[in-house]
Amino acid sequence: MADELWVSDEPERAPLKSAANDPKRKWLLLGIPLCVVLAIVELGRAFSGNRRSWVYVFEWPFFAIFIGYMYWKLTHPTNFDELEESEDE
Repeated sequence: MADELWVSDEPERAPLKSAANDPKRKWLLLGIPLCVVLAIVELGRAFSGNRRSWVYVFEWPFFAIFIGYMYWKLTHPTNFDELEESEDE
């Protein structure tokens, strides 16, 4: 009799997806600060005389911008079918 209370006919619901549970967000939260830190490290190396580090001083912020751009593109998908239909009208 007690076992019947735990049985339910309702289907299981999928957990709600929120921005906090988004796996793509880890790239944003870890990647961009890491790129900023590495750019600062390379800036210190460049000022100490390592000429090759000047390339990395500009490369790491570029990677951070790229991570932010790709995160934005993945979270704001474009439906090209709707764009083609609106152009046909």
